[in-house]
Amino acid sequence: MNGHSDLTERLAQALVEVPDWEDCADTQVGALQAAAIDHGIEALLWETLAGATGTAASLRAALEPRVRAAATRDLFIQRDLQNVVAGLDAAGVPVLITKGTALAYTVYARPWLRPRSDSDLLVRHDDVAAATTSLERCGYTRSNAISTGALVSHQIAFERTDPHGVHHVVDLHWKIVNPQVVADALSFDELWREAQPAPLLGPAARVPSPVGSIALGCVHRLAHHQGHDRLIWLYDLKLLTATLAAGQWMALQELACAHRIAGLCLDGLRSARSRLRSALPDDVERALAAAAPHEPSRVYLEGHVTRRDVLLSDLGLLRSWRDRVRLLCEHAFPPAAFMLQRYGTRARWLLPALYAHRLATGGSRWMRH
Repeated sequence: MNGHSDLTERLAQALVEVPDWEDCADTQVGALQAAAIDHGIEALLWETLAGATGTAASLRAALEPRVRAAATRDLFIQRDLQNVVAGLDAAGVPVLITKGTALAYTVYARPWLRPRSDSDLLVRHDDVAAATTSLERCGYTRSNAISTGALVSHQIAFERTDPHGVHHVVDLHWKIVNPQVVADALSFDELWREAQPAPLLGPAARVPSPVGSIALGCVHRLAHHQGHDRLIWLYDLKLLTATLAAGQWMALQELACAHRIAGLCLDGLRSARSRLRSALPDDVERALAAAAPHEPSRVYLEGHVTRRDVLLSDLGLLRSWRDRVRLLCEHAFPPAAFMLQRYGTRARWLLPALYAHRLATGGSRWMRH
């Protein structure tokens, strides 16, 4: 085998057809297992390899303990999410369950086939305070692991450990991603209009439509994770596109072009087709390709985007100098609670030194990266 790219191609192939791994020695099982976990497809691969022999059977056996643990954990996660959704509904807060969690309970055959480290919720900005109160009533406490501000980040993390010792994390978002160039590409209200039920999470549970989820997945894949293309994100697109009728493909095309994310959608859809043989109609591909070169978000398709690039882009897109200064201050001086958690201390008297250290070391990293 020839490195990480070959591992990825082997795993992608295994997700679409019975793998022929006769040239793959048992000594390579560990590398395949690590790559499958990195790509988030361990449970999918475990299911796909049922009845396999040789190296494939050895890989399935190596994956089984982790898959069984995930299936057990999901029982607690599902029950917790049902309580969270019911609590938000009782508080009068409309909420969309998004990304991996939404797909786990709607397009995957079993929720535990879609691994996720947290549950993403999207609300209107005006509902953040009420949603926070509701989550706290459900036993969640705010995490300081994320630096939240008006401009630097558009989410708050919450966490709880249930009586069984299962750790639950909820990310409460009011914009779909952080970079200004695409942060407002899809609003809560637009996604809410086409929202669909998710019965496994309770009668009040709502998720974006397949069209909305495809757009969200493609934007998130590049705007937050450029250069780390996990197969699970492409498998999400494969499952979603398989549900689309002709009219929905047209709706996706119109949405992507109207909101200037055609290039991001095209890249995700082409990658899913290339790796996993997912659908992409020729006319939709041509329309997205024609719109892509004229979009501000094309920067994510033209090469690696550094943190410095994102900052400069954000500063250029903000409309006032006041907001630009505020953005810089939020980057340089995040909340004290975040700083204390980041540096592993409770000594507030150390904060001036911690901020000075952040400015000195962080500034040099931003210039390099």
